[in-house]
Amino acid sequence: MKSFRFWLILISILVIVVNVLGYDDYNILLAIISPLVWMYESFRFVREAGIPIVVVYLTTLGFWYLVGLVLDRLIKKR
Repeated sequence: MKSFRFWLILISILVIVVNVLGYDDYNILLAIISPLVWMYESFRFVREAGIPIVVVYLTTLGFWYLVGLVLDRLIKKR
């Protein structure tokens, strides 16, 4: 079985590819997985910052990599 890092990054990459190809018209899938989009919806200063979409994609990948790393370490420790 692959690690959580593998699966979480794979899912993130698939959602980003769907978004880049234009199949996610309203960015619903990206809004589900991206922490920057969560902050965009919650905090006014993030909306005013004008964050480029590439930064959103990279932080999404980084966030899910770190979540997978923590989960893998917790399971390994157990």
